[in-house]
Amino acid sequence: MGGFAQDTAKLGQLLQYTLIHQHPASQEVILPDSNYNFSPFEFVSKAYFPTYTKAGISTDSAVYTLRTFDTTPAQQLALPVYILHEEDTLRVFADTDAVTVLQLVNSVQEPLVIKDDVALAAVAKRFNWPLLLLYIVAGLIFLSLVWFIFGQAIIRKYNLYRLRKDHLYFASRYNSHLDRFVKSGASQSMEKAVSLWKNYLTKLERSAINSFTTKEIVEYYHDDENVNTALRVCDRAIYGNAAAEADTETKQALNMLRRFAKSRYKTQREVIRNAKNAR
Repeated sequence: MGGFAQDTAKLGQLLQYTLIHQHPASQEVILPDSNYNFSPFEFVSKAYFPTYTKAGISTDSAVYTLRTFDTTPAQQLALPVYILHEEDTLRVFADTDAVTVLQLVNSVQEPLVIKDDVALAAVAKRFNWPLLLLYIVAGLIFLSLVWFIFGQAIIRKYNLYRLRKDHLYFASRYNSHLDRFVKSGASQSMEKAVSLWKNYLTKLERSAINSFTTKEIVEYYHDDENVNTALRVCDRAIYGNAAAEADTETKQALNMLRRFAKSRYKTQREVIRNAKNAR
């Protein structure tokens, strides 16, 4: 048996059609699927239920969701059940059931009256992705041109800025250690000043000067007399306890190291400034 869950429907409204078939448990049956022609209705979906068997009688059932856009007032449907018997297939139809399609428009005025609606409708603003992409591409091209033309100059300016900043930082700390040494005569202040000097030149020259011995530093700077004299005086004061106070010789040695660091800074600054001409 089969039938609709309601007697009336509107155009396009979803309708539930239930098909139930009872048969011997040994018999195989097939219910219609989505490929079946449900005319004048249209198939929407189908819900199967597991076969239920009691006392040798099995029950198969399914609920079909249909809809119609046909304007015929009364529309009928009778679905078949396919019974597999040996090499043959028998079709058994359920009783015909009908629904009444509600007519919402009883009469049509001729000629049709067209209703004007000239009010502006609010439209959500859409983001202009193509324009954004165009701006991004144009920006990248502009930045590439700027880098191609001014890239080396920008790098050179930045390196000069970092070089000057590092030297000012070194000079400030070195002068602090020197002032403390002059006031207290403590060898620790001299040792910190020399260590700072070595670390600064290590970064400036990009060489491991802070791990060199005094002899290796002098050789690195081609036996510079000022470096040689200043470092030996500082070594004697730090490790030999030769200076119990800030005497003239040790103060001169520290000043010589400070002047040498400044001269190396100026040399590196000129190297960076002249890098363009060297290419």
